[in-house]
Amino acid sequence: MITAKDLRTPLRRRTHAANADLFALADALETVDRDAADSVKRARAALFEAWTILCEHQADDEDDH
Repeated sequence: MITAKDLRTPLRRRTHAANADLFALADALETVDRDAADSVKRARAALFEAWTILCEHQADDEDDH
């Protein structure tokens, strides 16, 4: 049986990897267009929130058993 943890783990990893990619993009944009860099930084913040939610819900799922 596939558990919520099984589904969340790869999604957390993908979210973490995307956040790292956005960090590099924001860094590159910083010298070209500060507004664009700020937008990417806000996207990173939202992505971090999604990663945190995936982590928190995993802990909640484990408590149910």
